[in-house]
Amino acid sequence: MKHEVRNGVSISAVARKYGVSRQTVYNHTRKKEVENGEPGGLEGARVSRPSKLDSFKAYIDARLSAHDVPATVLYREIRARGYAGGETIVKEYVRGVKDREATRLITRFETLPGVQAQIDWGECGTIRVDGVNRRLYVFVFVLGYSRRLYARFTTSMRHATLFACLREGFETLGIPSELLVDNMKTAVDQAASAAGPARFNKAFLDVCEHYGVTPVACPPYWPRAKGKVEAGVKYVKHSFLKGRTFETLQDLNGQLDDWITRVADVRVHGTTGERPTCRYQGEVHALRRAAAVPAFDTREVLLRKVHDDAHVRVAGSAYSVPPRFIGRVVQVRVQQEALGEPFDIQLDGTVIASHVSARKRQRVTLPEHADAMARMHARRVKHRKPLGNRVAFDQYDPARSVTPPIVCGVDGYHRDAVRSPVVQTRSLEEYERAYGTNRESA
Repeated sequence: MKHEVRNGVSISAVARKYGVSRQTVYNHTRKKEVENGEPGGLEGARVSRPSKLDSFKAYIDARLSAHDVPATVLYREIRARGYAGGETIVKEYVRGVKDREATRLITRFETLPGVQAQIDWGECGTIRVDGVNRRLYVFVFVLGYSRRLYARFTTSMRHATLFACLREGFETLGIPSELLVDNMKTAVDQAASAAGPARFNKAFLDVCEHYGVTPVACPPYWPRAKGKVEAGVKYVKHSFLKGRTFETLQDLNGQLDDWITRVADVRVHGTTGERPTCRYQGEVHALRRAAAVPAFDTREVLLRKVHDDAHVRVAGSAYSVPPRFIGRVVQVRVQQEALGEPFDIQLDGTVIASHVSARKRQRVTLPEHADAMARMHARRVKHRKPLGNRVAFDQYDPARSVTPPIVCGVDGYHRDAVRSPVVQTRSLEEYERAYGTNRESA
């Protein structure tokens, strides 16, 4: 741009060529001359003047080197120290400092094979799964040195799905020393701030400890710090997914695996200038192989109570267990990603039932559990107290009672509240003899 202006091309023509404003051409040309220390410049170029912020830049740099302090906070702090300028110039300066710091972080890991991998999610619209519209996401795992990537489309970003994708990424490419993550809720409970470093959640730390990986949280609002995986997500969404035709989620992921092998791994990368597969040969020796580590159980653990019908409710459906466990609290280990996924129902570490996930609002009863429930019901009927010859109702007879009938007893049968008693008739002499005898003996 500067070369063209120096050769006599007008600023307007250069602006039209590059699709920018004339002021942008002017600013860019003047900036290059100042950086190179060249005298002169364009006609009417302004001379750089001291800024009100100059005396506070050292303070801002020191604060940003220790903590990721927002520009608005820094503005209030330097105002208390005597700064008389505006807030906009502070924001622009802070943005530049943070961009330089992010660039420094990226460069630091650029030349270290096997040190870092970056992971992130991307939203990709919706997909129809088993007749239901579900949100579609893409998980991307990128090795920082070689730029080889692993990707997987999912309909969830839950813990179980994230951990399954991580395990597959380690098994496909290898295990690095560090894992840089965005502030995703399934990994970070509290982002880093001036109050302290980021706090990872226990489930994510368990996975990292299992594979011997050190988690590193990306500073908030610093997208360039994880630029490799950001670029990877965009690359998958635009170069693979756009215009793609597929039938099922499994079909989509099958096409993705084939595309990574035939296209993504063998392209010449724009930053490294090498093919990721060729650069990977210089990184694979620094990665630990996942085959040497036992596979991590990524299934989510849910607590459920066994209902009186000997079933537990999981994701909107009911699944049977042996009826002897009615009323007990059991653990369900389930992936909850797609239909047909196997899962176990456990009690104190012992598997009491194994199922495969079904559609919502389904009732799944295993034959052996149905037989056990039938036998239990038969035993209850056998030992039930017989009713004998009692009838199921009584008819009210006004001649036998002075009050209307009421419902009494647990069996709910109608009884007469007061019935006319049946009395034996005796002669008066019999009573006199009986009472007279008693009086004489007394």
